[in-house]
Amino acid sequence: MRLSSRPPNGLLASLWRFRSYGAPHRKALTRGLLCRVGELLADLAAPWPVALVVDAALRRGGHLDGAQAWVIHLVGGVGIRLLVVAAVASLAAALLSGTMDYLGDRSMNSAGEGITAGIRADVFAHLLRLPMTFHDRHSVGELTSRMSSDTNRIEDSLTAVFSTLLPGVLTIGGLGAVMTVLDWRLGLVALSATPLIFLSAKRFSRLTREASRTRRGAEGRLAALTAETLAGMRTVHVTGSLRVHEDGFAAHNDAALAAGLRAVDLRARFTPMLEATSAIGTAALLLLGGLGVFRGWWTPGVLVVTLTYFSRMISPLRSLSRLSLTLTVGAASAERVAEILDVPTRRPAGQPPSFVVPWVRLDRVSLDYGRGAVLTDLDLEVPEGSRVALTGSNGAGKSSVLALVAGLYAPTSGRVLIGGTEVHDLTDDVLRSEVSVVLQDTFLFSGSVFNNVLLGRPWAPPKEVLAACTAAGVLDFTRDLPDGLLTELGDRGVGLSGGQRQRVGIARALLRDSPIVLLDEPTSGLDLAAEQSIVDALARLMTGRTVLMTTHRPALLDLADRVVVISGGRLVEQPASG
Repeated sequence: MRLSSRPPNGLLASLWRFRSYGAPHRKALTRGLLCRVGELLADLAAPWPVALVVDAALRRGGHLDGAQAWVIHLVGGVGIRLLVVAAVASLAAALLSGTMDYLGDRSMNSAGEGITAGIRADVFAHLLRLPMTFHDRHSVGELTSRMSSDTNRIEDSLTAVFSTLLPGVLTIGGLGAVMTVLDWRLGLVALSATPLIFLSAKRFSRLTREASRTRRGAEGRLAALTAETLAGMRTVHVTGSLRVHEDGFAAHNDAALAAGLRAVDLRARFTPMLEATSAIGTAALLLLGGLGVFRGWWTPGVLVVTLTYFSRMISPLRSLSRLSLTLTVGAASAERVAEILDVPTRRPAGQPPSFVVPWVRLDRVSLDYGRGAVLTDLDLEVPEGSRVALTGSNGAGKSSVLALVAGLYAPTSGRVLIGGTEVHDLTDDVLRSEVSVVLQDTFLFSGSVFNNVLLGRPWAPPKEVLAACTAAGVLDFTRDLPDGLLTELGDRGVGLSGGQRQRVGIARALLRDSPIVLLDEPTSGLDLAAEQSIVDALARLMTGRTVLMTTHRPALLDLADRVVVISGGRLVEQPASG
């Protein structure tokens, strides 16, 4: 979903960008708003029974004007019956207010949860479609922090908007309007506290927003360091670098602590300032209200109603003022999430073909990851049905050639074509249907062996998955597992050897049945026995397909029609096969 256009300024500017996510929840938001209106009406009615009793008791049956006289006449005079009616009316108003509060909170907060779930789903889907250049620049820990912590803070802010901001504005506006109607002097005094509170809140929000942004950045870096260290735990142990990592974590943790303490200090300063402003408003209203009662400007009941309204207005004023702190945190997180959604995904420029001829060509291709040229003016053609092996020293650029053909990166200059169509003009669906990749170290996800193979073609029937597993030799080792193909694997396929993981990767490629196969050092690091079993499976995978592989192992080079040597990012030799 596209983000909405951003307003130029304001605390809600970052959150405002996500307003289009509220469209599916309009009904819930409307119900919640109507419930808030009902709650406000109940709160407006609540103090009037008390005011009637106060005025009636003080005047001891004397003359009352307007609605008060009509109610007393309807009840049948001043006495027990009036007290009973007033008590019942107060109770009914309180129950109605509580019911409307519950229903309104439930509707609006449910909408907030739904909106946040939508944002989280779109962020994850967008991350999956971003080019590898983006993922190369951001650590897994930082992106995880944005997906979890930042979206949770957006949820807190959206929930606060629906459960605090909208009801608070409605309550303050309604109570202020009624107090002004009762007497403009009382309304003026009561409302005079509002700008003081909001001016203070604006000043503090400006300070806390930068503190929140700093805090989120520090927490993101801490999460990135933690994820990286946990992922490399084996290296930490074998190198004995525990103290180094502890010291690094301590430095990042201290930075996050300092940023958090700064935010806590600002929040602590804000509360006493707010209490003092509220106390000044209450004292001023009591002084003017009491003076008006003594001079006969209004009845004691009106003063009771006004003080009650003001006390009820103070609570949402406090909440709204504190809300600025919540919104600043949410705004900082919204900016971090929006940075992800603003990165364009790889999209084809025109109408892509639904099918391409399986031949590959690199036309004067250069590639630079930003740290110097990796490939320079490289020309290479892999005809349909041929098997081309790329060999050369480590760092020569062999794997980069495969990454370009797979569409993981775009060339700095030149063209990468499949069947005469440039790779960047193919949709992801067409590209993945035409190209299968077996990496040097197959990544396995948590789940069963069967489901890991099924990733090759998620809609494939079980019999085709079984056939792919048989051809790749996966069944040879899963027979010894507790549940066979349904055995659950740990993170990254813990429990399987490197050769077994490679067989699963080959089974994926067989199941996909793409006409073009890319092999990136698929037997590197395996012993001779494991290598031979993998080579046999790869030979079956290569049959009838266009193959481009990187390797320096003789067993795989023997399967190639042509061997291409790459050195320093340039094609230097194309010897004919023996």
